[in-house]
Amino acid sequence: MAKEIEVFGFEELEKAFLRCEKRYPNEADALLMAAGQAVNKKVKSLTPVRTGKLRNSWRLKKVKLYKAGKVRVVREQSAAPHGHLIELGHEVVRGGRSRENGRRLNRVQRSVRGISSGGRVEGRHMLERSLSEANGSFKGNVEKMLDSLTGDLRT
Repeated sequence: MAKEIEVFGFEELEKAFLRCEKRYPNEADALLMAAGQAVNKKVKSLTPVRTGKLRNSWRLKKVKLYKAGKVRVVREQSAAPHGHLIELGHEVVRGGRSRENGRRLNRVQRSVRGISSGGRVEGRHMLERSLSEANGSFKGNVEKMLDSLTGDLRT
């Protein structure tokens, strides 16, 4: 003798889940683009200006799907060939090339050729600082997005 139990509401719950699943890609893309635009604005403001080419070279790329459509990524990149040198820092070399055939010359070889090191320029870390600042508000924005997506599930 088995008792029969009837449960109501699973069809409505399934429909609500499908609505959330449909809305998620657009909401996630909008959130990523908004975060990317904030990072872009901050990076440009932190970038040092000599000629303005580096500051004007920062570009925000559209949201892309990676790893079989499971990961959404937005990219901030610079087309300037010296962007990484300003970001990470570099050595100042005077008097010639410090590399030959892809290999770095040792101290004796550099001194024979009259090449001297003028020290090291520390990096500005404008992209790193912008990303760390954006990470602070990103978690709260994701929670708000998920609350808005799952809002109709609670009723």
